[in-house]
Amino acid sequence: MSKSVVFMFELHQPIRLKPHSPSCLGERIAKGIDVIYDWHLNEEVFKRASSKCYRPALGILRESIESYNFKFSLSMSGVWIEQAMKYSPDLIDLLRKIVDTGSVELVAQTYYHSISPLLWSLDELREQVEESRRALWEIFGFRARTAEATEFIYNNDIGRLFWDMGFRASVTEGVERVLMWRNPNYVYSAYGCDLRLLLRNYRLSDDVAFRFSNRTWDQYPLTADKYASWIATSPGDLVFIAMDFETFGEHHWPESGILELLRWLPRELKARGVEPMTISEAVEKYRPVDVYDIPPWSTISWADLEKDLSPWKGSDLQLKAIELYEELGMYAKAVGGEYLRHWRNMGMSDNFYYMSPKGGPSGEVHLYFSPFKKPLEAYTSYVSSLLALYEEVLKEYLKDVQKYAWRVRTPPKYAFKFIWDGREVCRAHSLPEALEALTSLDKKVVEAHLVGGHLQRWIRDVMLWNDLADLIGRAIEY
Repeated sequence: MSKSVVFMFELHQPIRLKPHSPSCLGERIAKGIDVIYDWHLNEEVFKRASSKCYRPALGILRESIESYNFKFSLSMSGVWIEQAMKYSPDLIDLLRKIVDTGSVELVAQTYYHSISPLLWSLDELREQVEESRRALWEIFGFRARTAEATEFIYNNDIGRLFWDMGFRASVTEGVERVLMWRNPNYVYSAYGCDLRLLLRNYRLSDDVAFRFSNRTWDQYPLTADKYASWIATSPGDLVFIAMDFETFGEHHWPESGILELLRWLPRELKARGVEPMTISEAVEKYRPVDVYDIPPWSTISWADLEKDLSPWKGSDLQLKAIELYEELGMYAKAVGGEYLRHWRNMGMSDNFYYMSPKGGPSGEVHLYFSPFKKPLEAYTSYVSSLLALYEEVLKEYLKDVQKYAWRVRTPPKYAFKFIWDGREVCRAHSLPEALEALTSLDKKVVEAHLVGGHLQRWIRDVMLWNDLADLIGRAIEY
């Protein structure tokens, strides 16, 4: 029987894009890139969720802390925090009061709730989690000790990254094909480092998140005493329950009784001797029972029935969108500023989730969250907006290419490959790396690529620095 329970609630609202249309294209030309976002819809959704979900549910949790010493963890995207400050600033004040009780742990995640864990390099993941960690400290005075990748995406490389960043715990899905005979209701260790992992009990989590309002479910209605009994009688040290915060009042409306479940659950858990705790408390109290080994080619998540990366990159259209996004990224990160912020907004995982063509139960969930009627409409609107941003980024980049080009770091597709005798001997993702290769490689290899004009072509086609390419060409001729 489980002695403890850890609850983690995810707070996120995307910044939705406007649907593609001729009028939208004209508006972008006249007013600039900021009009790609559907600000009216974003405000409407956030204010509705604040009224039906955030205020009442946070109020109940605050009362539970006072009445039952209830403890839990919250993971907030940076864009959720920004929208709360803009549309419902009272939520930030309420959260500060809750955090000040000491009964809540804030979890760092990707600031933009992005696909950064899916990109060719984990550098962007590191930067966004670090940005989240700074925001939690600056706004709430909380130093995050636990990190989460978007939608519980996890593999060994991500675990090692979090450990190197100084985090001591992370959370991910308890996937049956990985666990096999093992039980998710224990603390596990990451492969190759001492990071502690909590594995979501997806069955008990989804009983609330997805099945609570389902009148055809054989366990309907789900009451607080029944749910507390399920948790208490689960085998293992602790049960980790994680779900979207919007479960309480937005996904399941208040009329469903979902807020009453949240209100009385702490009392029922206490009556059964189950101790609520934060993630950090759990990994300090319980020793890991085994290693949770997830190689990068078997990356997992909490999404859909497959619990893999298919919700965001399971179709050709999604893969094309990600490829174009990464391509733009090398210039946006070089330019920085507002262009980088827009690029990161475009990298929100929601944008790619909407493009999924899945059918069945998973497909129904995708359509429920999407502001678009069809996946193709989501793809068309996304690419249209991304190309508009691409144009603006390149305009800025070309204003001072001799400064920005030195900052470009390319994805593998656009890296320069030094080939000799039919094999790749070196690869450069940036001008500094290319310069280092020129000084370290065999003279014959260097001459072959300079005399043949290969390096100059890369500088011209990828770095977009025609003057440098011409200068090198003239020097070779001389």
